[in-house]
Amino acid sequence: MTRAVLFLLHAVPAAASDYSLPAPPPGPRVDYSAETVEFDSGRSSLHLSTGVVLKESTWTVKGQDIWVDTARRVGRSDGPILMEDGVSAVYGDAGEFDFVKHTGRLYRSSSGHADWRIHARRAELGEDRRLEYRGADFTSCNAVPPDYHFHASSVSVIPKKRMLAKNVLFYLGPVPIFYMPFLYKSLKPDHLVRWRTQPGLDGRNGPYAKNTLITSHSDSVYSKLFADYYMQQGFGYGGELNRRKGEDSRAVLYGYRIKETSTWDSDGANNTRIVTSTQVVRWQVLGDIYQALGSSNSFQGRLQTQSDADFNNHYSRSSSLRVTPDLFNSAAFVRRFSQVTARLSWSRYDVADDTRRKYFKTTESIPRLDVNSSSLRIWRLPWLNTFNGFADSTYVRGRSYLEKSAGAGWQGTRNFQLARGVSLTPSLSYNETYYNRMATSGAPIFDALIGRWNANGTLRFDTPLGGLDATHAYQQRLKHGTLQHDAGAVDKGVEINAVTLSDVYVLNPRAWTRLSSGYDFRTYRDHSVGFRQRVQPITAEVNWQASQKLAFTVHEDYQLDEGNRAFLADIHWGDEEGNAAGGSVFHNDSDPTLYYGSLKFAVAPSSPTWRVAAGVHALAVCSGGAGGLRRGRIFDKELSWTKRWHDFYTKLSGRVRAGGVKEVAIRIDMKFGSADPKKAPRRDWEAEWFPERAGTDEFRP
Repeated sequence: MTRAVLFLLHAVPAAASDYSLPAPPPGPRVDYSAETVEFDSGRSSLHLSTGVVLKESTWTVKGQDIWVDTARRVGRSDGPILMEDGVSAVYGDAGEFDFVKHTGRLYRSSSGHADWRIHARRAELGEDRRLEYRGADFTSCNAVPPDYHFHASSVSVIPKKRMLAKNVLFYLGPVPIFYMPFLYKSLKPDHLVRWRTQPGLDGRNGPYAKNTLITSHSDSVYSKLFADYYMQQGFGYGGELNRRKGEDSRAVLYGYRIKETSTWDSDGANNTRIVTSTQVVRWQVLGDIYQALGSSNSFQGRLQTQSDADFNNHYSRSSSLRVTPDLFNSAAFVRRFSQVTARLSWSRYDVADDTRRKYFKTTESIPRLDVNSSSLRIWRLPWLNTFNGFADSTYVRGRSYLEKSAGAGWQGTRNFQLARGVSLTPSLSYNETYYNRMATSGAPIFDALIGRWNANGTLRFDTPLGGLDATHAYQQRLKHGTLQHDAGAVDKGVEINAVTLSDVYVLNPRAWTRLSSGYDFRTYRDHSVGFRQRVQPITAEVNWQASQKLAFTVHEDYQLDEGNRAFLADIHWGDEEGNAAGGSVFHNDSDPTLYYGSLKFAVAPSSPTWRVAAGVHALAVCSGGAGGLRRGRIFDKELSWTKRWHDFYTKLSGRVRAGGVKEVAIRIDMKFGSADPKKAPRRDWEAEWFPERAGTDEFRP
């Protein structure tokens, strides 16, 4: 290869004296190389052939046969040519370029931007590095020929930012499917905007279309806007805002509202539609936040409010909580000093009424202040000291008064190592609490200062069968305003007098068991307590993570006098993309005749290109325990089929639940190159606030 400069330097001396070089043209220098170089001084024309490379500033032009006008600094190629402007590279069967304006034009061009490949009749490179394509076909499918592509009259590209196409036809293979006046796609690694539409059919709400616009505002903030239409209920609107800037700045806010044109009343086995004359407004607002305010302060809160208990079952069906029987709201500001932590908080608890159409306030603490010290060693005392205090104003539904209280306390603790694997930890505490109860009319009905002292001792044995803890706790209440024992009360002034035993056995990091119970020694003036009532509930728990795919949990709560109070068994095998199976059984003495069960399974090939999953939830009505089955029914059924095509992700799902829910939904997402629509963006963020999204492909409630 011979450079033009070397050609002139190695010319014979006689020729150099007969020919003087012209002055170089203005502007940045152009470096070039080629196998053959021909220069016409009369026309200021440079003809470069075979392996041609021209470089000027950030521009590079490559080809096999290129003509350059050195005076005007423009060039052309009637054969293959490649132009690079420092950001993009475009190939053409022919083309022309201008080094002064930093522009170029290529014919029958090909290029790539992010996941997209573009073939166009003509491509134009602008001086601002913007590219314009005319008569373009573009796709992100890597098959040859592509399974799908778009054809547009024009495509405008700002590299690494966005692509905008006009007059777009979508093709599956060679077949045109639909037309769009324009198509926008982000070229950023984190897409700025995503739009998804999910059509479906529901027995309660009729045919519907759920639309979601996902917008990334920054690396730490993104939002979702919901615009839905239900044929039998009307339009529903909502949104979700997520923020996560490290572990010390996490928040979410979700809201949804719909004005229904009809509603459902259930008579048990049948559902009857009632068309109301006045439209019913249903809504839900949820929020969570944790925000560190410097190194010593933090704020955290929880917002949960909605129109009725059945909202999730009708409009937020991916929620694991089908019916919301209660609401809990709270907020707290925490200040950490060198040895003291202060927490100012508010909390409220609401419960749904029997109709499940509204909530009523049950308890509210507004505000509450808690102050706790760290463990302190005072002077040369051999024990550790902690101090605490609180102030609270409490409302409890059903009371005819409001209660304000404040208290302060001290606790001393010391640990004794009695022998190898044997330790004793005694503690002694005393606290005083002031109570002020005011009737709703404002008249005082109770005003008292009551002290309590507590003695506690835990004897711990480290045995081959785990850590065994034997604890005795005794708490005595004093008379109002005195240091005398309140022995004349019904409970004889003894609020706690119990021994508890607990054992935790860790077989290995994947398997552990826990067993605990106790005995209550308290006596009362107005009634006697038998042995079976004194024995505290016996609780047993087994957890075994046998492998990455197999997990097993059993929890049992049994009391001699009451019988089985709670039972839970759960087993799960598999993963969220392949084969899976699992089931659970649950019972609680809040309704001793009901037993709940669930069963889920999924089937998928070894390379999970498709998956079929099903789940059922059932209840059984039993008398006299689990063996006395009287009747049972399945109240929740779900079935889904997912398929990963080369360029598409499809999901067909169906749900049947109480409340008129008979839903069939379809979801079709294009992969668009390396993007996988099965995985909702930032799913790990959302799983903290919406646990049901952790192992699913749901991207909205």
